[in-house]
Amino acid sequence: MVSERIRGLSAAGFGTAELTVTLAIGAVLTAVSAPSLLASWRAATLRAAAEEVAAAVNVGRQLAITRNVLVCVAVAGADMRFEGAHAGACSGVGLPGAAPVRLASGLDVRAVGAGVVFTGLGAATPAGRYVVVNPADGRTRSVVVAASGRVSIH
Repeated sequence: MVSERIRGLSAAGFGTAELTVTLAIGAVLTAVSAPSLLASWRAATLRAAAEEVAAAVNVGRQLAITRNVLVCVAVAGADMRFEGAHAGACSGVGLPGAAPVRLASGLDVRAVGAGVVFTGLGAATPAGRYVVVNPADGRTRSVVVAASGRVSIH
């Protein structure tokens, strides 16, 4: 009881011409969209790394408030360390129990000027800025720490 419509279908399938045209259209679409996709991926990676840096800086601020001590957020490549501070400068000695944070993206982070030191009240002395750099294309995002301790991404 196979209907006449199904019986009339050819068992040959698609021809070489149809497959070639389909593959050519797919190749053109891929070639056109690849640069845009790559640029979006790099921008998203840079934005995510800046958000990671902002989160790490906020952890340093919370450590300072919780322990009521001066905490310096120091940077070394893709690592962010929490150090004690004396006279507004980083001591170079990590805080006990505060593990360094490594950026998942592996992008470079640079402190502009000295590292930010948070007081026990959460204020930053001095205010500062960290720059996240994507070495693949040289683009940057800044993480700015205001004197009040507020962290923002620019």
